[in-house]
Amino acid sequence: MKKITSNLSTVTKVLMIALLMTGVSVDSFAQKDKKAKKEKVIKKPASAGHAATDNFVNSSFDVYERNQKLSNKLSDAAGNVADAGKVKNDLEAQLKEITGLLGKSKDVLAKAKAITPKTNAMKAGKAANAAVKVLNATQKAIPAQLDQIKAQEAKK
Repeated sequence: MKKITSNLSTVTKVLMIALLMTGVSVDSFAQKDKKAKKEKVIKKPASAGHAATDNFVNSSFDVYERNQKLSNKLSDAAGNVADAGKVKNDLEAQLKEITGLLGKSKDVLAKAKAITPKTNAMKAGKAANAAVKVLNATQKAIPAQLDQIKAQEAKK
């Protein structure tokens, strides 16, 4: 009887450890899914000290910030149904502005790389790359936003 009891307590301990490990692993997978769903906000870099690069970065982030505000407006569909035409025109203007800025990006990057000293060139290059990243992200978001406006107009 004593041998059976000691075997049961060993089996019980093994099962408890297995349950604990399963619970921890399931919990850690759930946390990874939550982290993946968060949107990454792109922060505006500090001034590079090069006028052409700084103007490019400022213009790019201005478009990005305007697009973020419009995106928030679109998420409140009930309160902004009347502004749908205005928002659509603004999105189309942003798309044209993005196209123009992306066209200038190669020249800005080339000028940024030519800055001396090289530490300033690296800073300007990073800033210009961040601006291009923001422009690409905004350009990818606009078609979905335009579709969202069409869907809102269809509900009228």
